[in-house]
Amino acid sequence: MIGSSLQTPIAATLPTLRCRVLIVDDDPVVRVLLRDLLNAADYHVAEADSAKAAERYIYDESWDLVLLDRRLPDSDGLLLLQMVKAHCDCPVIVLTVLDEEHDRLLGLGLGAADYVCKPFSLVELCTRIRRVLKSRPDAVQATTIHRGLFRLCTLTRRLIACDKTHHLTPAETRLIALFMSHPGAVLGREELTRQVCRRAWSYNDRSVDVLVARLRRRIEINPRRPEWIVTVHGEGYVFDQSMV
Repeated sequence: MIGSSLQTPIAATLPTLRCRVLIVDDDPVVRVLLRDLLNAADYHVAEADSAKAAERYIYDESWDLVLLDRRLPDSDGLLLLQMVKAHCDCPVIVLTVLDEEHDRLLGLGLGAADYVCKPFSLVELCTRIRRVLKSRPDAVQATTIHRGLFRLCTLTRRLIACDKTHHLTPAETRLIALFMSHPGAVLGREELTRQVCRRAWSYNDRSVDVLVARLRRRIEINPRRPEWIVTVHGEGYVFDQSMV
């Protein structure tokens, strides 16, 4: 079960690729234990003790995994889970004392990659983290795309744009990779939704527009007057090769 000390061999069982993990738990003891475990595996770790604090991390940064407590002081963790799945597109492991079957089914039904009941062993948690990270569809292919001032590594999801480095979410990575692979081509929302969001497009679906807005905030000097990802009214978007 959760203990007071960390054994390095446990952390060594985690995947070696440096991942970015957000811990959301209001218990400082749990946060310290999880942070030490992940730091020992050379992961980049951030912590939040409430849903409000977590939201800032989720909106502003990209993550490979979120470890989420179900009981937060300002919200049900499942509400935050829904927000993560809508905006962050990364796996979530729910950590909770609520171990009834209907609680577990509810969490999994809302998109949790796994549901771990407290107290848990660090060995078990490492096993579950390893399974979740290795099952990501974006974790198995590594491609580097270079277009002028832009260089993207799909494995690490790092975009270098105009000498600035950006850490992207999986969906942002798929979107900019698609743009960079088709410079000068107008890509419609239907095609972008299918390839980036991996579902069929509907008239009221604004997922692609949200992702484009997020990319623009990262790479454009003035996101309201974009020079790189340009809107073609009535058609879609184009990565403007003339600017590269």
